[in-house]
Amino acid sequence: MSTHFKAFIVVFVISVIGFVFFRKPYASAIGARQFDKWRNLWLAVTACLFLVPSFWPYIILSALVVFFMTKTDPLKPALFMLLLFVSPNIGDAIPGFAGINKFIMVTPQAVFTLVLLIPAMIAAPKMKKLAQGGGMADLCFVLFLALQLVLCMRGPTVTHIIRTMIEQFLVIAPFYFVFSRAPKSLSDIRIISAAYTAPILILSALSILELIRTWHFYTSVGYNWFGAMPFTYTMRDGFLRASGSVIDPIVWGYIAMTGIGVGLAFFTENFSKFYRYAGFGLLIAGLLVSLSRGPWVGAAAMMITYVLISPQAMSRAVHLGGLGLVGFLVALVTPFGQKIIDLLPFIGSSAGDTISYRQQLLKAAREVMAENPIFGSSDYLDHPKLQALRQGQGIIDIVNSYLEVGLKSGFVGMGLFIGVFLFALLGLRRAMKSALSYNPTLALYCRAYFAVIVGTMITIFTTSSVLHTPIVYWCMLGIAVALVRIERHCRDNQHAMPDGNEDEQPALETPAQFNWK
Repeated sequence: MSTHFKAFIVVFVISVIGFVFFRKPYASAIGARQFDKWRNLWLAVTACLFLVPSFWPYIILSALVVFFMTKTDPLKPALFMLLLFVSPNIGDAIPGFAGINKFIMVTPQAVFTLVLLIPAMIAAPKMKKLAQGGGMADLCFVLFLALQLVLCMRGPTVTHIIRTMIEQFLVIAPFYFVFSRAPKSLSDIRIISAAYTAPILILSALSILELIRTWHFYTSVGYNWFGAMPFTYTMRDGFLRASGSVIDPIVWGYIAMTGIGVGLAFFTENFSKFYRYAGFGLLIAGLLVSLSRGPWVGAAAMMITYVLISPQAMSRAVHLGGLGLVGFLVALVTPFGQKIIDLLPFIGSSAGDTISYRQQLLKAAREVMAENPIFGSSDYLDHPKLQALRQGQGIIDIVNSYLEVGLKSGFVGMGLFIGVFLFALLGLRRAMKSALSYNPTLALYCRAYFAVIVGTMITIFTTSSVLHTPIVYWCMLGIAVALVRIERHCRDNQHAMPDGNEDEQPALETPAQFNWK
């Protein structure tokens, strides 16, 4: 039996087990029929991923499967979240002709965007509008997107300019725009949160097996398609750094971190204590086996933020600190726990050269940005100060998303980029405080997504915006703005909760929903 087929069996079986195990809590939250449809869709696209031997036939077949299995579903963004991590975010360019070398790059995620999000984006102006909210975040986003498109004009040829503009638009606009407009109620946010966390639970189980077996299950897909993968096996202190379907351990760590954050709302609202412990246990394990310090720090910041902005913050902070201390003491007496401690930033003994490289990058990037401070430069990688940072693999790894934006589009672009995050946080904070008095569940989701965005802002300081990372943070920012609009709509309509029934009044007492533990 080939390694590729063995990998398919492992991924398929673990997926089936995951959907069976968590069916009860998910079905109670979104409906059994909906959850079963998600399961069938995930398994069908996974089977295509492993059983179709080459890239373009897979792209065509998966597009047809997704289109026909989802055409009657009204909430397409949830389906996009479900399928976002079903395959590696790698692809190939559409071949050109008549002197054009290539057209735009196509990935499975781009296909799912085309099938699920672009129609929703086109239909968005015709949809019923909610009350206004998140205006400053929208403004920063529109200006940032416009700036990126204008800066594409610096390209060397007309075809390069057009291709770059299309690619820039497709990797930014649909995610924020659709996710900030399509959800119209708390029920929509709940369904999207369910669709986001379900596959991450499955991938967390697979990532644990990856570390135990020292085997990346999804690498054979890349070899089947292109004869190679853009990322290889990476070890740290003798352990394989797990990566799941996202094929990069830092990106997988970030995904697991956001899954934990979204689970703080969705699991707390919908899961019994048993399933809550099982869900968080899997996600935390998935985060740990990535062996990625940046997402670990981001997760810590996320949890601290969530506790500090919650009701009874002081008592919960003490409880969280106690759990952290117990976990640290337990880790001291276990071999794997000691390995984790050694890998921690600042206190660990296995930092290696990654921290010093980031320090050198920060210094060099500041000096390069000072030469083109307003709108950056298109050829910043050719600068001698950055060339000096070229690594043994022949690449200059800009492991800082803020620097990456600043080098490309200057302090103007960086300011607009950060502005989207800050104004989304400000809107969420106001919405959370307002909703707390009349709908604790809505406040719970605002608090969880607030914490996710804080954790994201910390994490992307240590990694570049590659693979799934920008898709996820633009979606999270879009959901944040949607929550602000939903809360504003509730307030403007005398606290009537748009939760699938406009006449349904919100429950004022839901103590279990605050049991974050």
